[in-house]
Amino acid sequence: MHELALARLMGVKQSFVKSVEQSRQLECIAQAIKDKDLKALQQLAQNPGGYLLDSVRRIVWPILLHTHHGCYVDEKGSEKDLADPIQISKDIDRSLYYYPKNISPDLKAQKQKELHGLIVEILWRNPRLKYYQGFHDICSCFLLVLGKKDAIPAVENVALFFIRDGMLESFDPISKQLRLMSSIVQYEDNELTDHLDRCHIMPYYALSWVLTWFSHNFERFDKVARLFDLFISSSPLMPIYVASSITLLRRKDFLQADQDLLHSVITHIPQDMDIDKIIEKAVELEKRYPALELQKRSGLWLHEESPINTWEKDWEPLEWDSVPDGIQADLYLSHPIPKEEWEDEMLQKWMAERQPPLDDDCFF
Repeated sequence: MHELALARLMGVKQSFVKSVEQSRQLECIAQAIKDKDLKALQQLAQNPGGYLLDSVRRIVWPILLHTHHGCYVDEKGSEKDLADPIQISKDIDRSLYYYPKNISPDLKAQKQKELHGLIVEILWRNPRLKYYQGFHDICSCFLLVLGKKDAIPAVENVALFFIRDGMLESFDPISKQLRLMSSIVQYEDNELTDHLDRCHIMPYYALSWVLTWFSHNFERFDKVARLFDLFISSSPLMPIYVASSITLLRRKDFLQADQDLLHSVITHIPQDMDIDKIIEKAVELEKRYPALELQKRSGLWLHEESPINTWEKDWEPLEWDSVPDGIQADLYLSHPIPKEEWEDEMLQKWMAERQPPLDDDCFF
């Protein structure tokens, strides 16, 4: 009986400590907003819990995405002007599967209608952006937190300045980002890298993670929103650091997994993973391997107009009431991605280094 009471007391104490920490976090968020301190607000996303509540996110996210001062225009988009309206409709029909929880079919249908209108408006306003499967997952999260009216300009800026590489005709920039993830894992853990290489596990297992900002991989909305806190307050390469973090934190699972099941094991992220632990490690990885240094060290260069390489010029200097240069972003989209002669050679070398010996028994 004494042990049970002690356990309950410890639980109350831990809950109280957590509550105090959350109260302090909310106070810091409020102070950063009062002071119009954008850097402080961005930094707070790395603390446990991030922005904690959707009611807080409704205030903070538009500030971080520079849409809080009002840049919304009346909807004028039409799906008849879009390149792939059928695929968009199919994805909308499959949307909002895990969340929100316990909503009626009518309310879900209404949210899907709003999601469709949101996507159509953004693509209509930015015809150079190419829709991809998974973009609707990112849009869903913003819709649920901000509502349709505020989500449209917010997601528009995300598309133009964060995930632009995924909305091009070419898949090459995303492929390179995933290979950069592989490089991070290699620098951190040679044993794990050798094991994955022997088993023919290429970095494309993380493709849906990166393209959807993990919103298709976690069933709990609070975990997805927590990651979005981080992504919109960080550089566009942060999803790659998070993907690297998850891979490294799960090394034991991968090394012990049955070889025939490894691809399935590595693709599916356990739902009970600690998001704050993932974020803590991702932030450490970003500090150890900044985007430019990572490209230099790996020899995997993203194109000059990738949002990752234009970040310090186009987005990071923005102040509290600044408006990002959408015209410049559209100009980037109008340019074909240059390909250097040595890139194919580098890719072949990278692939060759990941070929297992002929007698390897970890093949499927």
